[in-house]
Amino acid sequence: MHVLRTALVLAVLAGQVPIQAAPPKTRRQWDLSVFSWIRRSPVEPGAPANSHPFQVSPKALEQTLGSVLVASPQGEEHLFDESEAAGLSRSMSEALAVTLPGEDLELVSTVKRLGAISSYALTVTARVFIVGGRLNLLVHDARRDVAFAYGMNFQMPKFEFGSRAKASAVVLRAEGAEVRRPDWLVLPLPAPEPQAKATPMLPPATIAPAPAAPAPIAPAPAATPVPSPTLEGRLLRLKQLREQNLITEEEYAKRKQELLREL
Repeated sequence: MHVLRTALVLAVLAGQVPIQAAPPKTRRQWDLSVFSWIRRSPVEPGAPANSHPFQVSPKALEQTLGSVLVASPQGEEHLFDESEAAGLSRSMSEALAVTLPGEDLELVSTVKRLGAISSYALTVTARVFIVGGRLNLLVHDARRDVAFAYGMNFQMPKFEFGSRAKASAVVLRAEGAEVRRPDWLVLPLPAPEPQAKATPMLPPATIAPAPAAPAPIAPAPAATPVPSPTLEGRLLRLKQLREQNLITEEEYAKRKQELLREL
């Protein structure tokens, strides 16, 4: 058992353990990095149903996310960096296409932000959902420093994602957006490009069958508690933090040796 455990740890560190994604319709989380992901979650208690599932192109979402500005000590800056908006939009497009009416999307995005004071990667947390063809963006944290502290003690921080009932301290702005609250924007999405539809050719005597009734929408599964990270998971996260330059080589080497002594 000890030999197998050691082999698994070394495989994790070498990046030889593949991560298999769930099928699109049952997938619940889209991981972009250690502290960047999009996750399906039940709507807040008492919230009405959303206009989900919803088809929108990554390009349209990238344009919309890139238009959002946030107030900062230096003035206004983009809430999401250009490359950050592009990466988020691809996963968000896929997630919205399978999200149920009784679900929101929770967003966590961590990158090194050029306009911020801190030299460390900073995190944005938000709640996202579609109503009436428009994107609702509720931001709880716009510039939160979590990655460095996690690299030191491996304690997963608790995230909040914005609430319909309670405002955060974030102040947002975007051209053409409806401002529900300073932290809540309702953003129009670009109109989809028209697509030509081919007209099916049927013989004169052929009668097209009636369309099948849509399958009932299954209720969202109950949220399960997040288990404590295993040693292998902690090593993998430590390696990812170093590869993304969220911790230094010295911090990585020191923490790695501490973890390997737990074997």
